[in-house]
Amino acid sequence: MGLKVLIADDDPATAAYLKKVIEEVPGVEVVSIAGDGKETIRQVEIYRPDVVFLDIDMPGMNGVEAARELAEMRPGLYFVFATAYPDYTLEAFELYSFDYILKPFDEKRIRKTIRRLRDKVRKNQTQHKEVILIKSDKHKLVIHPEEILFIESRRHKILIKTERGEHLVPGRLGELERQLDPLLFFRCHKGYLVNLEKIREIIPSGQTYVIILHSGDRVLLSREREKDLLKRLGME
Repeated sequence: MGLKVLIADDDPATAAYLKKVIEEVPGVEVVSIAGDGKETIRQVEIYRPDVVFLDIDMPGMNGVEAARELAEMRPGLYFVFATAYPDYTLEAFELYSFDYILKPFDEKRIRKTIRRLRDKVRKNQTQHKEVILIKSDKHKLVIHPEEILFIESRRHKILIKTERGEHLVPGRLGELERQLDPLLFFRCHKGYLVNLEKIREIIPSGQTYVIILHSGDRVLLSREREKDLLKRLGME
């Protein structure tokens, strides 16, 4: 599976140039080009890229604002920021971006960044097919993804509930999400990942929803993610 990149830049000529440079790297595809921040968010939902190459200085919703919203929606995304203003970079990196590239562009730097991302995503895709390795303070856990019921974010730790028990370990939900198969796991809420094969039913709960698993466990489902989940389950 190749690396999927979405370019967000309000200048069509710059976007076309970036597309040409990025696609010179083998195993990389630019799946779409967005002209502003709001369009970027819509296209990420449609094309589900691995990487968003974001121009920071865009009209309306700028690149940093778009990335902040996308980081909530899709914590597994990688961001590469493009800017002519180095002062932006500190704020950008607070969003856990992968890299930033200053204008005027250096083609070698762009290709180097894209190769690193391609190799990193390939490694993650290989790792999550069989087992995932979780390092805790005292020991290491080897977990088969198909045994996981759900994963919950708890401050600076994550709770992994499996068919055999539960494990509370240091880490971030987004980091673990990158190791897991997106065809098997779904981000149903900013604080939860759920195994699609373990879902029994979805019920309303006030203004939101709750997912009931075959195990009886209950997982939160946000209103924003409900339609996407129904599509994934073939229920819409």
